[in-house]
Amino acid sequence: MSSEDEDVDPEMEQELHELSQEIGQKVVELAERVHPLRIALAGIILLMLLGSIVATWYWVIPRDDVEVDLLYLQRNGHVVLGEIVNDGSREITDVNFKIEFVDKDKELIDSLQVSVNSIPSHTSLSGDQLELDVRGYSVWEEYSIIIEISWTNFRGEEKQESAVFFVSDALTAKYSHDCEEVTWFF
Repeated sequence: MSSEDEDVDPEMEQELHELSQEIGQKVVELAERVHPLRIALAGIILLMLLGSIVATWYWVIPRDDVEVDLLYLQRNGHVVLGEIVNDGSREITDVNFKIEFVDKDKELIDSLQVSVNSIPSHTSLSGDQLELDVRGYSVWEEYSIIIEISWTNFRGEEKQESAVFFVSDALTAKYSHDCEEVTWFF
């Protein structure tokens, strides 16, 4: 036997054993009272609260978030499909959108211009009115797609954005342009 074993008081050892037995019994009682169904329900409630916070941000807090998506297709010519996405929580008004298809010498080949009074929140505008179909030009040349968009946000501020996308030998390409920073109400 070592000298440490001789220094432990048998009464102290008995008290520690009884204390550990009490703690073990309380853990068993707690485990019996907390049913797994209650834990699952608490988890579901927590997820619902987090979902409510996200929904509040997405649907309620006023913000301006505009994006332009283009799909370029090279077939028997060139097809440019446009989409204006208002992902903000308020409508945008006085929307003017322009697509220009330009050759490598910066000469305008074809263009499209669309004006709409408003785009409601969390919606997009696309379809035939935002389709530019360019026929009769070589698919082997380099071209550029120039977009310009202007709108009035929920504060009455006029916003304007433009972007240039280069088209070369891609048969299909998708371009996306986030229009400036998100404008918050605060």
